[in-house]
Amino acid sequence: MSLTELLAITPIDGRYREDVQELAPYCSEFALINNRVKVECRYLLALEDVGMVQFTSEVRKILRSIPENLTEEEAQLIKDIETKGVPGINNGKKTDHDVKSPELFLKNKCKKLIVEAPENLRDKYLSLEKALELFHIFLTSEDVNNICYSVMLKDAVYKCLIPALVRLEDKLVSMGEQYKDMPMPGRTHGQHAIPTTVGKELMIFCERVAKQLKGLTEISLEGKLNGAIGNYSSFYAVRPEVNWPKFSKAFVESFGLKHNPFTTQIEPHDSMADLFNKIAHINTILLGTDQDMWGYISDGYFVQKKEEGVVGSSTMPQKINPIKFENSETNLGIANALLHYFATKLPVSRFQRDLSDSAAQRWIGTALAACLLSYKNTLRGLNKAEPYKEKLDEELDKHWEVLAEPIQQLLRFEGVSGAYDLLKSMTQGRRWTREDVVRFAISAPVRFEAHDKLKFLTPFNYLGIAPELTVESIERVKGILAEVKTYE
Repeated sequence: MSLTELLAITPIDGRYREDVQELAPYCSEFALINNRVKVECRYLLALEDVGMVQFTSEVRKILRSIPENLTEEEAQLIKDIETKGVPGINNGKKTDHDVKSPELFLKNKCKKLIVEAPENLRDKYLSLEKALELFHIFLTSEDVNNICYSVMLKDAVYKCLIPALVRLEDKLVSMGEQYKDMPMPGRTHGQHAIPTTVGKELMIFCERVAKQLKGLTEISLEGKLNGAIGNYSSFYAVRPEVNWPKFSKAFVESFGLKHNPFTTQIEPHDSMADLFNKIAHINTILLGTDQDMWGYISDGYFVQKKEEGVVGSSTMPQKINPIKFENSETNLGIANALLHYFATKLPVSRFQRDLSDSAAQRWIGTALAACLLSYKNTLRGLNKAEPYKEKLDEELDKHWEVLAEPIQQLLRFEGVSGAYDLLKSMTQGRRWTREDVVRFAISAPVRFEAHDKLKFLTPFNYLGIAPELTVESIERVKGILAEVKTYE
């Protein structure tokens, strides 16, 4: 059977493929192979800088174009060289090595290009023919792979995850602006507490994510190019006069990465660990967002818009379930399980090199896909949800006892002894009404001015400066998002 979404083993490439397919150019096997070809070609071109080869402009153009125009058929050929063997390339015997295979492919492709070159260009291709054995010279597999994975991860984060997070943040900002003045019951320990506003509580999550998002963009992924064990041994054995660390730094930085000059055979993945931990932190904040929104919908504080044709239950026609928040919560948990594993696994390698990191890195795309799916579903959930003002007002009007907090504070300020215990005895385990508050305000042993403060206090206006705090938060978040949106 040919692979289809119905036959995919994981839901990432099955049920959820449409939602996460934008990651394919950065996290797929094709992307990895293509990046390996790119690193090998650019490395060969870079050897010109140290006088190891001299290419004509035609050859430089060819070497740049090979990775740019790599086809799926060519990527499959590279895979076949690794897993099956291809006659005429590796004598029909598999290499069983995923970095040696691109090298063999490139040598074979360049040989063909030389043979098929027009007669008038044949002499201009001679420099390429002489340079075929320089593909991958001095390099260990990790010199190629570490750059590939860092580039792929950076692209996936900045071109897929961050834009999705910015769209989610934009929605929260919009809701914060719209509902900054709308009172709602506060809930601590699940119990009714003093009031707050809808906009303020949404902006709490929004600003927390924004701060971590800013931190995410400040992490620089690292790369290395220093051969087996990391000592530039073969580089200096052949060309001791070249400043190879300087060459390495320039090459790594040409991919938009930070150069790591001091490593074992592998780049130790510490910057990747920082990145994964930061994404996991963002996910943890959003998991709280999902759970609170689920709770607000469950309590009737928010209602969900109905969609034509959408079924909420196979047996209960009236239902509109908060499934987008539930789906997001689950996938955030799955993503974080992988991200935390990567952050603790990848920086650990036995002695100078073992391959366990290579196996782990192949799951990075799965973790990022779960993140992307969650961000989209949280946004979908927010787009379907809106505060149910009538319910919020009803709940606030049912719980005037929450004003016990400001009342006892005011009494204490007025010098009334035992104010806390007094209000505790009057309100704990029972509900107050407006009439109870007014009655207490009239009889309270305080100054005339304090009577007025008590009399006009309601669950609808006891909001402190929540609206003003929300406006300030919105401005801070907009400032952060403006920086993030212009990041390149």
